[in-house]
Amino acid sequence: MKAFKIISLTLVCLVLGITIAWQFKSVKVNQVLAQYEKKNINELIDELLLEKSNNEDLKARIQELQDEIDAIKNNENYDKQLLADLKQQILNARIMAGLETVKGSGLIITVRAPEGTAIEDRHIEDLVNELKASDVQAISVNDERIVALSEIRQAGDYIMINGRQLVPPYVVKAIGDADKMEKSLNLLLGVIDKFKFYGFEVELVKENNIIIPGVSDISIDLLTPVEQ
Repeated sequence: MKAFKIISLTLVCLVLGITIAWQFKSVKVNQVLAQYEKKNINELIDELLLEKSNNEDLKARIQELQDEIDAIKNNENYDKQLLADLKQQILNARIMAGLETVKGSGLIITVRAPEGTAIEDRHIEDLVNELKASDVQAISVNDERIVALSEIRQAGDYIMINGRQLVPPYVVKAIGDADKMEKSLNLLLGVIDKFKFYGFEVELVKENNIIIPGVSDISIDLLTPVEQ
């Protein structure tokens, strides 16, 4: 009976890991494609509702795994290795969802605009999307974590991300392959060339210990899926 329980829980964790990896890859691909085609409002709403559903499913699965841990703790004969595996699955899920502070090597990009010129939301979006296309694993703008549901929009002379007002200069931190990201940003007529054309000052620095905080709360309580 105990062996069956361990095998069942192991399979559940394996399926969760595959599901999370697929979801993360799918979201990344969809966001990269968004640079090259204009979606109509209905498509954007459908995509947002899908992300809401995916995130709710992820949160529910995290809670299920936590319940499994609590149940095992109440059993004097619980398997310590199984408990460790479940904890790791929960941590991995939280990292994928952007809920945990993470660290690693990567690139720090600082963008400044000359007096009389403003850095707009579209400029930061271009930069973030180019980094995502380079297989970045975590991104923040002025320490505001970028996740699937993050919005980047203009608010006067400032930029709003996740509902928070950010002021220039904009410091973008990206954890991933620094050489690959730098090469992608420096493509001919790419993001850096465009920024220089606008008169922006751009500084790229490779770092071995970049810390990116977890995402702040994103409200999705007013969204309701539309029945097909």
